[in-house]
Amino acid sequence: MAVLPTAAEFGLSAGIQPNLVVKERYKTFSDTQNYCAASIITQMSAYCSVAAAINEIGNRFAFDNSAKRNYAAATLQMLKSVKT
Repeated sequence: MAVLPTAAEFGLSAGIQPNLVVKERYKTFSDTQNYCAASIITQMSAYCSVAAAINEIGNRFAFDNSAKRNYAAATLQMLKSVKT
């Protein structure tokens, strides 16, 4: 998750303002309050839902679970957001 904001900013820097723009409401996750990457997860939740609840259900981010489809989906969502 930590590399996604930088990757998005890099993608946007090709002739466009490289700052990430909030496109949705920030999401509140029930399990990230004391997690070291909580601010990045919150930031990316408002950027085209790059950070979303596990399996897009409920409000648990599940940062301690192994990366699976969610990581690939987040990366693809970030790339789509950069293009728009």
